[in-house]
Formats: sequence, structure tokens, C-alpha cells
Amino acid sequence: MAMTKLELLKKHVRADDFSDDDDYLAHLLDAAEDYVCNATNRSVEELIEMYNGLELPISIQQAILLVAGHWYNQREAVSGVQMAEVPYTLQALVKPYRKLAK
Repeated sequence: MAMTKLELLKKHVRADDFSDDDDYLAHLLDAAEDYVCNATNRSVEELIEMYNGLELPISIQQAILLVAGHWYNQREAVSGVQMAEVPYTLQALVKPYRKLAK
């Protein structure tokens, strides 16, 4: 179960006025959290401990929302439209938490 709140993701993707996609959004939160943890080489517990011991750092939560929101809006692995990453957005959010050695 993801540490980032489903209600926050629903607001992020503007799906807060219906509940049809709640299970799918919860699934995306779990997957996005896993993705961000892999990007930092840290566990959820390590990230929480680094912040305040109670929740994920705000920038990590935002990174999770960005990833989950992107996956919600782009549900396929390919697109007919050329897309480009917003420079530094995701990397800037996770870089301060990246563990360089295992």
C-alpha cells in the first residue's frame, strides 16, 4: 500500500469527483512509489526516516504523483505523438535522496 494518499493523486489527475478509477489509481500509486524507490536506491522506510519519520518527503511524494499521473494519462507504452520529458523535473525531485552506493 502506497504512502502517498490516493485523494492527493485524484486531485492531481483531476479525478476527484468520481470513484470509478480508484482501484487503478491505487495500483498506479504502488507502482510509482516502487519506481521512485528504485530511482533513489532506497526503501520507503529509509526515505521516511530521512524526512521526519512519519511520511515521505514532499519532493518524493511529488515525484510519485508525477509518475502516477503520467501513467494514468498515457496508458500505453507507445504514443502517436512525440513527447518530451520536462527538463529536470523528476530527476530534480529524487536526486537529493539518491543513494550512490548499495
